[in-house]
Amino acid sequence: MTHPYQIVILGGGSAGWMTAAALSKVLDPKRYRITLVESTQIGTVSVGEATIPGIREFNQLLELDEDEFLRETNGSFKLGIAFENWQNQGDFYMHPFGPYGVTLHGVPFHHYYLRHVREQGDDKAIPLSDLNLEWRAAMEGKFTRPIADKRSPLGHIKYAYHFDALKYAGYLKKYATKRGVVALDDRMVEARQAIKHGPIEALILEKNGEIEGDFFIDCSGFKALLIGEALGVSYHDWRQWMPCDSAVALPGKHDNDNIVPYTRSIAHHEGWRWRIPLQHRTGEGYVYSSRFTDTETAERNFRETIGNHESKANHLRWINGRRDAPWRHNCAAIGLSAGFIEPLESTGLQLTQSGIMRLISLLPGPGDNRQRAAAFNRYAAEEITNIRDLVLCHYKLTNREDSEFWRYCKQMEIPDSVRERLDLYRENGSVFRNSNNELFNEISWISMFEGQGLRPENVHPLAEQMPAQTLQHHLETIQRVFAQSVAQLPTHEHFIEKYCKAP
Repeated sequence: MTHPYQIVILGGGSAGWMTAAALSKVLDPKRYRITLVESTQIGTVSVGEATIPGIREFNQLLELDEDEFLRETNGSFKLGIAFENWQNQGDFYMHPFGPYGVTLHGVPFHHYYLRHVREQGDDKAIPLSDLNLEWRAAMEGKFTRPIADKRSPLGHIKYAYHFDALKYAGYLKKYATKRGVVALDDRMVEARQAIKHGPIEALILEKNGEIEGDFFIDCSGFKALLIGEALGVSYHDWRQWMPCDSAVALPGKHDNDNIVPYTRSIAHHEGWRWRIPLQHRTGEGYVYSSRFTDTETAERNFRETIGNHESKANHLRWINGRRDAPWRHNCAAIGLSAGFIEPLESTGLQLTQSGIMRLISLLPGPGDNRQRAAAFNRYAAEEITNIRDLVLCHYKLTNREDSEFWRYCKQMEIPDSVRERLDLYRENGSVFRNSNNELFNEISWISMFEGQGLRPENVHPLAEQMPAQTLQHHLETIQRVFAQSVAQLPTHEHFIEKYCKAP
C-alpha cells in the first residue's frame, strides 16, 4: 500500500466499538487508518446484556483484564440459561455451557443417559442437572474460574458474562481511541456512490463534510443505512418461524445478595421474558409477537408481572432474519445491520463477534475482493441459519395451547433443515451438526430436546453394550464428583466481591 488503507465504520454501540477495538488491535496503524462515525443524538439499540462463552475469546484477543472489564461494565458471571414454562407451565430446564458427563468409547454421553432414563424411569433416574457441573453450580449460586488442576472438573468450567452493553461500548471506545481510532460525533446525510447501489466512495456528514474510504463497515443497526439503503441488499424475513419481533424493557427489582450466575428465560402467555442480573440492577425484558399482542397490552402485562409502574419503558422492534449478502462491493455489515435472531439464546453479541472475526480472516484490501466477499456471505448465512433452527425449536416443541400465540407456534410449519434434525433425533438420539461453522453443539441441542420433552425411540447401538450395573455406577460417580466439586466453590456474590466488584 502506498498510503494508509482507509476503513470507515458507520455506527457506534456494541457492534461499532467491538469492530473498531478488534481492528485497532490487529491492524498496523501505519498501514491502516480507522474512522468511526456515530451520532450521540441518535443513541443505540440494546436488546439485552447476556452473552455466551465466545465473548471470552473476543476479550482475550483484545487482552482485556477480566476483572477490570467486569468492574467497568457492572458485570456478573453466567454459567447458562434457565428456561421456565416452555414445554408446559411450571417446567424448568437449563442450557448449561459445559458438557454433560464424559464421552464414553467415542459415543456422546447423552446416549448413555437416555438409556439410563429408559431403564430406570423418570422418577428413579439420576436428574440430568446432577450430571452437569455448570448446571449444578448455577442452581446453588456458586462460581469460580477454571482452576489450575486440569484433572479436576473445576479445571474446565465454561462461562460467559452479563454486563451493561452500553458501558461495554464505552469501555471499548476508550480502548480503540487509545490505539488510534478516530471517533467523529456526527450524522451521515448520505453515502456518495458513482452509480446507484454501486461501491461507496465516501460518507457525507452533517458537520465534517465528506469522509472518503477504501472500505466501509455498516454498524448502523436495524436501519442498515449502508448495506440496506445505499447498497439495496435485501433481507430474509423469518418471522413465519420466529414470530416474536418486539420487546418492552424495564428495570426490575434487584437483590445485591442474590445475583444468580445464569440468565432466566421465562415463557409467558404471549411470548417470554428475560431476567439478567448485573451488579447494580436486574435487566428485565418482555418479548412478544406484534402479530398477536399490541404494544399497550404487552407493556401493561409486563408492568403487572414485575410490579414496576413508575419507570419509563423502552420499546424495541425487530425482524428476525438475515441480510442476503452482508458484504457487497466495498462494504460489510456487522451486527444488527447484517441480521438478527431474537435474544432467547443470547446470540446478539456472538453474531457481532463472529462477523468481526470473519472479516479479519478475509481482510479486504486493494483490488478484487469478490471471492472473499462470497466466502464471508456464505459462512454468515450458514451460521445464522443454524442459530435460527435451534431457537425456533423452543417454540415448536411446546405443549402449550393457552393462547393463540402458543397454538400458532405448536402448529407452525418448519424448515426442512429443522425437520431433518428432529427426525434424526427421534430415530436414535443422534445430533448431527451440518458443519464446523455451527455455533451450537450437542450440549445445546440435547439441553433443549430433553428440556422440552423430545425423547428418541432408540439410542446409539454402542451405548447398549455397557452392562447396566456398570452404567449405573458410572453415573453415580459423576454425580458424586460434581456434587463434591460444587460444594467447594464460593458463592457467586462472594466471588464478585473479592475480584471484580464495581465501585
